[in-house]
Amino acid sequence: MTNTFSIFFIMKSLYFLLLLFTLSFSASLQGQDSSQGKRTPYWVSQESGVKAGLRGLSAVSDQVAWASGSGGTVIRTIDGGKTWQDVSVPVVDKLDYRDIEAFDENTAIILSAGLPAVIYKTTDGGQYWEQKFLRTVEGTFYDAMDFWNDKEGIAFGDAMDGRLLILRTFDGGDTWEELPFDQRPVAIDGQGGFAASGTCLRTYGDSHVWIGLGGPESSVHYSSDKGETWSKSVAPINSGDAAGIFSIQFRDEMNGIAIGGDYRGDSLSVGKKVAFTRDGGATWNNVMKGMEPNGYRSGMDFFEEFVFVVGRESADFYRQGERAYTPMEGAYYAVSTSKDGKAVYASGPRGTVGKIAFK
Repeated sequence: MTNTFSIFFIMKSLYFLLLLFTLSFSASLQGQDSSQGKRTPYWVSQESGVKAGLRGLSAVSDQVAWASGSGGTVIRTIDGGKTWQDVSVPVVDKLDYRDIEAFDENTAIILSAGLPAVIYKTTDGGQYWEQKFLRTVEGTFYDAMDFWNDKEGIAFGDAMDGRLLILRTFDGGDTWEELPFDQRPVAIDGQGGFAASGTCLRTYGDSHVWIGLGGPESSVHYSSDKGETWSKSVAPINSGDAAGIFSIQFRDEMNGIAIGGDYRGDSLSVGKKVAFTRDGGATWNNVMKGMEPNGYRSGMDFFEEFVFVVGRESADFYRQGERAYTPMEGAYYAVSTSKDGKAVYASGPRGTVGKIAFK
């Protein structure tokens, strides 16, 4: 009886151990499958119906996005990119709209680069554009704008008399006020912004804003009070006549990335093209060796665990936890994650538009 019980106990123990091993092995396999089954993003090209260079881009939702660019061109989609509508500013105005901020399928604001410096707004889906700001002073060049909410926004332009131009609105873009001269950030000689994607200026939360510059120094000017006061830091990104910070973005008030390079080198660009901060932009650091994007990049944005970076000849994505950027098919100027966080759009040369999908 005792021997029988002992044998039964041993067999039962062995069975239990075998079951644990089987469960552990299955879990391990599931983990491997999960790792091997990571989503891979790719760009799905769409037909915009225009041939303009589209440097301004603002995605509202999975279904709604707007883009703007050369020749007074503005386009929008309200069906996820299946079709794009040409809602350009009237033919009499052939300015280059390097940035756009969209709030819904009907409301958007566009900013021109160069002279005259103008801001237009539409509230009817682009059927009518109303001029909200005009500046004709020689040397004026606005680079980018962004909004904290649907009422409060900020725009900046290259320095005049040693200080950046700063515009702010507190009524949804209906009126714009120039920041007093002595409150504007100081720029060093030869320094300016790159109106390459409308993203060298970014806002976050209720009051934070960052401006990335290039030229002789890759500087970041930052404010936590909607531009009332400014501080400055220097990012370890290539600087030069055609080099510096082209795009900047933050996941939260502390953690952000600045990206750029030398646009003359494009995909052949080497050197320091990306830097990150963990203290709100007060200090910037280089990424580890081998974690640089594969060329000059003019636009970037976050989406879930991804960072998407784009340039006029190539693009990449970075997935959190990985040790390198992964090349992607596609050539774009700008990339925009929708305000609802559900989609990613891109726009670029010769009317190119695209949208992220996964396989």
